[in-house]
Amino acid sequence: MLITSSIVLLATAAGVSAQYRLTRTYDRNNFFDQFHFRDAAYFQRLIGVNDPTNGFVEYVSASEATRAGLAEYRGNQIYVGADSKATVPTSGIGRKSVRLESKQTFDTGLLIADIQHMPGNACGVWPAFWSFNFAESPYSEIDILEGNGWTRQSANTVSLHTCGTCSFPSLQGPELRKDCDLHAGANCEGGDNPAGCGVDGAANSFGSGFNSNNGGAYATLLDSSGIKIWFFPRSRIPSDIVSGRPIPSVTQWGAPQASFQSGGSCNVAQRFSNQTIIINTAFCGDIIYDWTEQTEGNSQCRSAPGGSCEAYVGRNPQAYAEAYWLFNSIKLYQQ
Repeated sequence: MLITSSIVLLATAAGVSAQYRLTRTYDRNNFFDQFHFRDAAYFQRLIGVNDPTNGFVEYVSASEATRAGLAEYRGNQIYVGADSKATVPTSGIGRKSVRLESKQTFDTGLLIADIQHMPGNACGVWPAFWSFNFAESPYSEIDILEGNGWTRQSANTVSLHTCGTCSFPSLQGPELRKDCDLHAGANCEGGDNPAGCGVDGAANSFGSGFNSNNGGAYATLLDSSGIKIWFFPRSRIPSDIVSGRPIPSVTQWGAPQASFQSGGSCNVAQRFSNQTIIINTAFCGDIIYDWTEQTEGNSQCRSAPGGSCEAYVGRNPQAYAEAYWLFNSIKLYQQ
């Protein structure tokens, strides 16, 4: 989408280990205190629209999210959801939801998100767990866990976005797109490559399939060598992650879902810095290119009554009962 207490060993390709330490934990003890709630009024003041991705969504404030039960602690877990009760007219702003942006940023490190549940598949839903550099330069975005929610999608797509030349001749994983550059003007808007570069994940790494396995862990390693992202279903989360001593190496964890190696036209250390962690669930918007598009992915949604993404999302609140995140923790390890 056009954006966490112990000594940890990081095994390098040469087999030499470097010590990492836990620098940040977002959990039941502090989660909502460590994030900004970015509501529609905030975006209206900032950029003149309710949602930067042009969605049919009304992001709400912290106080409203709390009152409506859209952001709360449930036992030791963190619930972040969208409304699934009210019908919404197409003339309105959209379905109520939550968008969180971390108060602190990071340049390098190992970000591990233990996620029990993510928004399930439903027509028009657009969930994302991602990071973004809000500084003027360099423009950079890492989409760790994202999808458009079409009922058939079960594989996550990891994507990177930059403003300026950045491409990878060979991507580790099923290759989709090698060019990360938005191909935009100086303001990084209006580009003709909004999808960026990306790699497909395994089945059941996204949406309802992800939830059927009680979720899992996404581990993102950002350092001078590149960006690597692993996904582990709940039953296969490595013991070193569980114990708080993660060792992000191919030897320990196997091949990552996505690997973007620094070099050539893309120096990852220079391109990707000052990353803000973002969690949100949007509806419709830029990712839903054409509600009537004749593709297998949205065939069920095309046949849904309403005639448009906004109409369907507004008239069918019950379809979004599973449109929520449930986090156990997000942790950041750094040297």
